[in-house]
Amino acid sequence: MGAITKASTEIQQHKQSGGFDALLKRYWPRISAVMPKHMNPDRMFQLALSCYNQTPKLNQCTPETVLSCLMKCSALGMEPSAVDGLGRAYILPFFNKKTGKMEATLILGYKGMIDLARRSGEIKDISARVVHAGDEFEYEYGLTEGLRHVPSTEPVDGRPMTHVYMVAHFKDGGHYMDVMSKAEVDIIRKRSKSPN
Repeated sequence: MGAITKASTEIQQHKQSGGFDALLKRYWPRISAVMPKHMNPDRMFQLALSCYNQTPKLNQCTPETVLSCLMKCSALGMEPSAVDGLGRAYILPFFNKKTGKMEATLILGYKGMIDLARRSGEIKDISARVVHAGDEFEYEYGLTEGLRHVPSTEPVDGRPMTHVYMVAHFKDGGHYMDVMSKAEVDIIRKRSKSPN
């Protein structure tokens, strides 16, 4: 990763000879070296270029932060969601007030987190759901945890969200559940770098 930090000066040299794609080609051996076996390096390279091109503000970001995000995507075995639309991993531009520069940041979507949890080998099953007004929903924590959600047969449109929850079943037979109200979600969303 140390050499990637040199990218901010090198991008200027590559502007005349292909821009970001030339820089990506130069650093690709390092990025593809951390890629899991289930990923195709050629496909990921094309997705990385598409992600960069489809998010115009990424070209305002320091190149080392974009390359670092691509390195993290590769290491996690995640394709950028700006391209595949699966909602697993997003590379988004943000202004860093401390450095005074635009920087790329990798943000995992909830589907990416679920995917990583499944790949851990400890999870038998995991799911995340949204509860809307009109659904039957009750839950209980304590020594005998319980959760019951019966979605309404009415269309979801126009019915506001009331809660979200996730349930994970572990291979050893245990489980974990977490429930959040809409108010709790909104508080976290306000603190997030990408509230939308």
